[in-house]
Amino acid sequence: MNRPFALLLAGHALSTCAFAEETHAPITQFYAGVSAGYDRIISKRTEKLETGTGTKLSFSHNKTQTGNGFNGKLLGGFLWNIADTSFAIGPEIYAGYGSAEVTLQGTEHDPLGGPADKSYQSTFKQSFSMGIGLRAGFYLAENNDFVYIFGGIDRSKFENKFTLSSTDVAGFPIPTLLAKNSKFLKSSVVGVGYERKIGSIKLSIDLRYSPYSAWKNYSRIAAVSNDKMLLQFKPKIITTSLTVCYLF
Repeated sequence: MNRPFALLLAGHALSTCAFAEETHAPITQFYAGVSAGYDRIISKRTEKLETGTGTKLSFSHNKTQTGNGFNGKLLGGFLWNIADTSFAIGPEIYAGYGSAEVTLQGTEHDPLGGPADKSYQSTFKQSFSMGIGLRAGFYLAENNDFVYIFGGIDRSKFENKFTLSSTDVAGFPIPTLLAKNSKFLKSSVVGVGYERKIGSIKLSIDLRYSPYSAWKNYSRIAAVSNDKMLLQFKPKIITTSLTVCYLF
């Protein structure tokens, strides 16, 4: 074997060994932690009244309302960093509470009910929430910074409490309808985020959007006056959260 060819083979062998040393196995990183954030609720609501005397009144019709609140969650998941790439993907689950709410007040006149004024106050509020999703993104410099997108499914409990009162022109009260109810609504969730790893701790901030299904076929009837309230509610929530997690 001539010398130049032998040197060529030796160089190829060394480069192959170097490449093998640089090859990285897949890395799976588990995490668990807490998050706290700010919610912005945007809702569409319709509330109509059919009085016992046959009058139809409307307190809202596809009315847009916005409100604010805070949220807190427990979460956990893992990220799988594909070998020899900066790409990572993994599931995440969470459960927590939110406080975003919207309130409506109004008065309508019933010419056949005495005559009487119908006063109404109603609040819709988010409470318990839980969900599962998938994060996917890319690590930046030295695998300490991670940018990602999020997609998942959320199931949140929304509560409603309303009061309907009826008062005649002379100011004498007629029986009041008080109601409280709750319902779980489903939503898809999409979002984006950024996280920074510091030792065994990771800090992240993200923005998520959840357009929930509508709360329909919700009605209550007053026992004495026979007034019937019909309600419909459809919320969307935009959430900004700060998360602190421990890496296992």
